[in-house]
Amino acid sequence: MICNLIDGSKLIPSFLELIDNKGHKNSPSKQSIVGAIHKGPLPMDIQLKLPSIFGPMPTDSKYKKLFDGDITGYPSQSEADLALSKHMANRKLTINEADQVMRASELYRDKWDRMIGDFTYGQHTLNKAFEGVQTNKSNVLKEEDLNSNRCFFRDRDQYRPVYIPNGMPPRNFVGPSIYSGIRLFPANALSTLVALGAMGKTSLLLSIACHIAAGKDWNNSPLKQQKVVMFFCEEDQQEINRKFSAIVSNWTSDEQAMAIENLLLIPLLGADARLTIIERNQYKASGVTEEIIELLKEFGIKDGLVILDHMQGFASGDLNISETATSICREANKIVESTGSAVVFAHHISKANINAEEFTQGFAVGSLAFENAIRQMSGLIPMTSEKAKKYGLEQTRNEYVWLSLAKNSYGSPSNGVWLKKCVSPEYHTVVMEPVILTQPIPASKLSELQKIAKRILDHVAKHPNTTRNILDGLSGKDGDLKASKAKVRDCLKTLIDSGDIDVIAVTDEVRQKQSIPKQVKEILQINTTKPADKPANNNSLRSWEAD
Repeated sequence: MICNLIDGSKLIPSFLELIDNKGHKNSPSKQSIVGAIHKGPLPMDIQLKLPSIFGPMPTDSKYKKLFDGDITGYPSQSEADLALSKHMANRKLTINEADQVMRASELYRDKWDRMIGDFTYGQHTLNKAFEGVQTNKSNVLKEEDLNSNRCFFRDRDQYRPVYIPNGMPPRNFVGPSIYSGIRLFPANALSTLVALGAMGKTSLLLSIACHIAAGKDWNNSPLKQQKVVMFFCEEDQQEINRKFSAIVSNWTSDEQAMAIENLLLIPLLGADARLTIIERNQYKASGVTEEIIELLKEFGIKDGLVILDHMQGFASGDLNISETATSICREANKIVESTGSAVVFAHHISKANINAEEFTQGFAVGSLAFENAIRQMSGLIPMTSEKAKKYGLEQTRNEYVWLSLAKNSYGSPSNGVWLKKCVSPEYHTVVMEPVILTQPIPASKLSELQKIAKRILDHVAKHPNTTRNILDGLSGKDGDLKASKAKVRDCLKTLIDSGDIDVIAVTDEVRQKQSIPKQVKEILQINTTKPADKPANNNSLRSWEAD
């Protein structure tokens, strides 16, 4: 069913007030309602159609008066009933929707449900109004249709609470743990990951997707193997394969095979992938959601993970308008309902929060209706100068981001995990890896070798084309490293063996780009691809002992 949202929110409250008003007022120009309204509150999709049904056009005003019960100009109320019914037929409502609106109007009375031959008066009126407008036989109003529409919540007993003794099993999450008791992406729900552009949200989501597809631990916590489908609005197939290859390059062949088997990565660059469209100021489903659901069912996904990267590419209209956010979330929840999966939007942080140091609600671009519609909101923020100083990472703080929750309907939103942007030299892209950061040992407590190693790391970080000969030249009592050449060489060897520093062969391409002299055959670089359990920072000096 297509769900419409009308850009006429200012008109909605007045109609909702009419609909919700159970005490109908009598007036000389109106016939009092004597029958009970069998239908409960109108469904939201019909409520949102009211501004277009009784819109700003002059010809619509007389029908609004009919809705209010003013039958002036009509010989009888029966003719007024027929006129309002025809108006709704011409506004493309279904016959069942028209019946619900009639029951909510001031024209409704007990005669509407009075039997006249084989049909009720309401059936006769609506069938006559829709004659020639909608000829589909399914649009002929039958008694069973009226009975089904007469009460939106027919079986009251099914809504009574049930006490379940001895507790209940925990909720299911598809994503990994980022802190004790806090997991990402609740199953059968809509979530989002919010971050600034170039912060690494696509790389992070793809990395998590690969780990889930392979059933491989992430952040030292186990993951249940599930099928995953990820859609990209800004990446082509080559770039997707580049990122995927960088993520799984150090995995076993079996892990790589499982990731490939249970993962679909779909580029939508250049395609119109909007889940909604706008026609005559109305938000409607575009049909893309149904295509996605069909693909997911063919892939056999159930209770898995579906990632839509990013929200702007799937939305129509201004994200600051609540109807835009509501309509796209409604479409995404169709995917949730059809597959039972965790559905995750990648989304951007609003400009007002670019320099924020904490991740809280109100971060996402656009209307708060979006944040209200999701069950969990996670986000990435860069490392602050204060945090970098705390961890001794002033020179490399741009490589670290903090992943945490601002909204979590299923538990605490506090705490999170540090991520490091690790460059993959083989694939020329970035991989996001969780790391454990600890405060470095104060210089006063470092051993002599640790102090020398720290000076070497600081120098190499600031001077990318450092060589062994350059470090030799910095040795000596008066040198920057303040250590003998032998000790500098010993510390450098330890740093290389521990993986803190890489020795890089200089190619002709690198030599030309970085203006490196011909005699230089290799250079030293800080290792930015070190495994997460061995963070590439000064913390590794902790384990060294002085001679």
